Amino acid sequence: MAEPVTICICTYRRPSLFKTLASIEQLRLSNVEVTAVLVVDNDVADALRSQVDERAGNYRFPLRYCHAPAQNISIARNAALDGVETRWAAFIDDDEVASLDWLEELYAAADEAEAVIGQSVAQYGSALPGWAARCDFHSNRITGRVDNAYTSNALIDVDFLRRNAIRFREELGRTGGEDTLLFRQLTESGGRIVYRPESVVYEEVPQSRASMTWVFRRMYRAGQTHGLLSREYDAKGFSRLGFTAGAKALVSAAMTVASLPGTDASRRWAARAALHLGALSYRVRPTILEEYGATPATSPSK
Repeated sequence: MAEPVTICICTYRRPSLFKTLASIEQLRLSNVEVTAVLVVDNDVADALRSQVDERAGNYRFPLRYCHAPAQNISIARNAALDGVETRWAAFIDDDEVASLDWLEELYAAADEAEAVIGQSVAQYGSALPGWAARCDFHSNRITGRVDNAYTSNALIDVDFLRRNAIRFREELGRTGGEDTLLFRQLTESGGRIVYRPESVVYEEVPQSRASMTWVFRRMYRAGQTHGLLSREYDAKGFSRLGFTAGAKALVSAAMTVASLPGTDASRRWAARAALHLGALSYRVRPTILEEYGATPATSPSK
């Protein structure tokens, strides 16, 4: 019998949402039953409601709209969790399109875990600089700890989250990193995460993100999130973070210069330097850069 799954899409003023919805209609399904597609609108106004309701009239799956205003992605994702009536919820971003077997591949590993993570593959148009595709800073893949996970392609056991009172932290809803923290909470509560790279979604990279300024900002914030995780789950590592992150930042900066600025190797080293500088900055002053706002947000005390 096919397992019921709710597909969740949190959105904020992106017309690409409807490309995401169209890709979901094309899914090949045999072991999974999509009982609902839930669109959670994080905009202050609910202007998107009428468009989603209109699309629902001839959509392949039951299509629901939820208004969760605040321009805070954690509020939107928690509203999605609250609206799910099935054990399993699959998350996909509103600027991604699903491959035909996206959901089937995620569910293929569900017996082994409380969360299954696929890969998000960036697509680079010909108008973007060549280094963007070669360095590929925009794809999401797990290469280290499996709980360094993300919700851009994820299947989550919502019942497990509810039993363990795990939620997306709202104070991180304008900075980013809230999904990484949720998955760390999941593993700390005894949950298992499986990486399933056969499950693929695609994201077209816009011109506005094909810059090293964007890469530096994203990597710096990721370093700050690492600092937060160390502070909450690794006191010994956090006490040494000033030294370790500082040393790694210096080495990465030196390699940036040694590998000739402007080359792909230099860009990769510069991105690593930004990551370690972010971790160092969090150790000195525990704040996280707002990716979705104008000012840094102070992290909560443990």
